[in-house]
Amino acid sequence: MGSEPGASSEHQRKAKAHILSKMVQNQIGVNLGKGMADPYVPVLAVTLGANAPQLGWLQAFMNLFPAVMQVPWGKLSDFFGRRIPFLAIGGVMSFAFYFFLVGVVNAWQLIILVAIQMLIGSMMIPTWSALVGDVTTVKDRGSVMGRFFAISSVASLVGTLFAGAIIPDENATMKDFAIPFFVAGGSGIIGSLVLYEIAEEKRRLFASPKTLFAFSIKSLIFFKDLTENKYFRNLVALNSAYNFIMSLIWPLLYLTYMIVLGASALEIGIIVVIERASTLFFQTKVGKLLDVIGPMPQILISRFAFISVPIVYALATEIWHICVLNVALGVASAMANVSFFSYILDVAPEEKKGVYFAVYNTVVGIATFAGSIIGGYLAYYFLEFYGGDWVLGLGAVYLISAFGRAAGAVWFLKLKDPVPYPDTLTGVIKKWYGRWRGRISRSA
Repeated sequence: MGSEPGASSEHQRKAKAHILSKMVQNQIGVNLGKGMADPYVPVLAVTLGANAPQLGWLQAFMNLFPAVMQVPWGKLSDFFGRRIPFLAIGGVMSFAFYFFLVGVVNAWQLIILVAIQMLIGSMMIPTWSALVGDVTTVKDRGSVMGRFFAISSVASLVGTLFAGAIIPDENATMKDFAIPFFVAGGSGIIGSLVLYEIAEEKRRLFASPKTLFAFSIKSLIFFKDLTENKYFRNLVALNSAYNFIMSLIWPLLYLTYMIVLGASALEIGIIVVIERASTLFFQTKVGKLLDVIGPMPQILISRFAFISVPIVYALATEIWHICVLNVALGVASAMANVSFFSYILDVAPEEKKGVYFAVYNTVVGIATFAGSIIGGYLAYYFLEFYGGDWVLGLGAVYLISAFGRAAGAVWFLKLKDPVPYPDTLTGVIKKWYGRWRGRISRSA
């Protein structure tokens, strides 16, 4: 990408370094903006008086709309052979919506605007994943992904702390969200536009209306992509079911923070920052490990580890209980970030990387859309059943999610590695233990 046939290896190295540099700048701007605003959208909703079902719909649209258009966007990106226009245009348009969120007057208006924002932003997800695949190889993919995740995590947590420090601890009003949301929009727009400095190979970016119409119809039919590759089909089935169970509790987390635990906006920001900082600490480490052992061991560890989340939320009585959980889950979150991404790149045909990511994210998005709505209404039912007792009402949904996650994690044992890797997790542990024993013996 961006290098001519026959170019020297030094020229190719510099071209790749330039592309990666601009991608890093993009991730800083985009994730600084998202970190500044996204964690506080549910806070804004609760400030507007949103109830559990409304939070369920908000979370559902946040799950669905970044995914629902990924199949056509991914296929359109592959069809034109271009990534940058989709990333830049999608970023500018979606981040501009942060300017409008602070002007809503009720929870339903907020939900509608967020839904439209997520729908437009969906073009960025498969095209970014495909761009990463374009500029990396199997040998360096894990470490490059680890660096991207690390950089984006740092930018995001900086933005989250900035916004949390600005929003008042008590009696926050709509005006109090204006500064972080406006800065978030500007940061994301700048980060999106910087990608135009990448000299992407010039290919067609136009087609006849007849061709586009026929393509758009075909792009919405993606069942063939699920059936043609058994590894991909099994991954989609397993993780969509698991994410459905996970998403049952997602609308309830902010109710636990703000109502059960009485957290302020800054404390919520700290919870988010601790989670991301812990993930960041392990990100590059698990990326390098992935290059050696492959994605499957890390997928399994992450699925079993996430069983603990609803259990801790159901039993938590202080904010620090959630903080300790987030510290402990850092390695599992880091593994989940890189392992599923790498697994899809391993099984996807070269010419269909964008499509595979789009199909995967769409199916998982539909599953979490349904799960979030059902979770919101389950909470509403149990709150009525337990006479408005928040601990028991929310705890019942947390319990359902915990049992579901346990069953889903066991199901993941059926998933197999799609390609061979140099070593296994057991082999790496044995080598590490042998080196440790050797150091102990020499020091004795």
